[in-house]
Amino acid sequence: MINWIIFITASMILIGIGVWSQHKIKSDTNQAEGFLLGAKQIGPFVGAMTLMATGYSGWGFIGSAGTTYAYGTIEIFANFFFAPAITFGTLFCANFMRKRGEEFGTTTIPEYIAAVHRGDEKTKRIVHFVGGFATFIFLSVFIIGQIRAVGLVASQWLGISVELSAIILMIVIVIFTVQGGLLAVALTDTLMAIGMLVASVIVYVTITSDISITELLTRVGEVKPNFTNPETSAPYGSGKYSALLMFVYAFLFTTTLPYMSVRFLSFKQDIKIHTMALIMAPVGIILSVVPFVGLYMFYKNPNLANPDSAMPMFLNTYLHPAVGGMITLFILFAMLSTISSVIQALSAALSHDMYVSITKKSDVNSSFINRISVIFIGVLGIALTFMFKGGFLNQIAIIGTGGLISMFLGPIMVRFFIEANIKTCLVSMLVGLVTNGLFTLGLSLGWVEAPILAGLCGGAVYAVMGFVTNGMKFKAS
Repeated sequence: MINWIIFITASMILIGIGVWSQHKIKSDTNQAEGFLLGAKQIGPFVGAMTLMATGYSGWGFIGSAGTTYAYGTIEIFANFFFAPAITFGTLFCANFMRKRGEEFGTTTIPEYIAAVHRGDEKTKRIVHFVGGFATFIFLSVFIIGQIRAVGLVASQWLGISVELSAIILMIVIVIFTVQGGLLAVALTDTLMAIGMLVASVIVYVTITSDISITELLTRVGEVKPNFTNPETSAPYGSGKYSALLMFVYAFLFTTTLPYMSVRFLSFKQDIKIHTMALIMAPVGIILSVVPFVGLYMFYKNPNLANPDSAMPMFLNTYLHPAVGGMITLFILFAMLSTISSVIQALSAALSHDMYVSITKKSDVNSSFINRISVIFIGVLGIALTFMFKGGFLNQIAIIGTGGLISMFLGPIMVRFFIEANIKTCLVSMLVGLVTNGLFTLGLSLGWVEAPILAGLCGGAVYAVMGFVTNGMKFKAS
């Protein structure tokens, strides 16, 4: 009953933030920009927190612990590259993308990609549509893992089934997202990121109070030597040091994925990116200790049927119920904020990217269409989650994001150096998509190897074609 009271109270606070955000963005004359970009009101502190909360959330607290439980310290090693990669990606790309987005008046990443490339209007609309359609397909896969993670945590906390938990929480997500758009998402991310930091510290202190990290590694190594001295980087790659690719993956994750990089377009004009980075770096380091839970739970109970239950089991078993309940709340609602970000990106792909690319114009009721799309995506997400129940949460997340990374690497990242035309952009996207499918399904490469290699293939095509079609110059004259 106490957990239900805490949950209902927190849900009302989130919905209240949604209501406040709705009033805040109503003053924006551009309805799409107000809803999809939070009326460009996001400053350095909120910007830093929303990026870190969205980057970690479900996979950071549930998926990473589960992967550590199943594969050992290779996940801990890989996880520590995530925070610096997000920070560096923000430093490298945020200001450039914000300025270009402002210059071309773009509100989504597919629209941004189409707008910044020179070429005929017809091909630009094709690129806009393909980008929006790809966003819809791949993030529909990604959201399955996020909803599963939420249902798994909430079911044990509230004492109800995973399915019912997922439905209740999705209703809360849809309500506050429909009201406040990206601004509501960013503000709730900030609150939950603070809670996640507190939770990380409590979790780490709880583990080290029982057993030192060196002793924990020794005990686990005695039971399963390859957990503490891995010969490969499985599941991330077959090479011993393939886990280092997590830095590259996380960098591309931050700069190319629509639900992450769209925040760059939403920043205030006078934002100081270096101030954001100084906030993000320590936040990421603290959040990176969470995977030790998976190792600790393997030490305590090496026979869990579902590795992804490592964190929920830890919270319910080794913490005081009140402390465990509050940490669960913070984890839960941070995960909700990520789902909200993904839902918004999915709804934007439907209501803005595909719609505008087909009709050639923004609808006067774009705000209404955006909100209807949010509701539709919420229902679709639940349906997909119930249909597809297999796979690790991390695996589902990386499959869902890898396709977009491979498609968008060239048009977003390589464009910093070569201003290719829109036809080159389209070819690069298609090459990245096809090669990612080949590497993932045909060659069964590691979770992060496939999208990075596919992205490099698409990026190489972009660079070569762009250089040639640009008159053998790196920048347009």
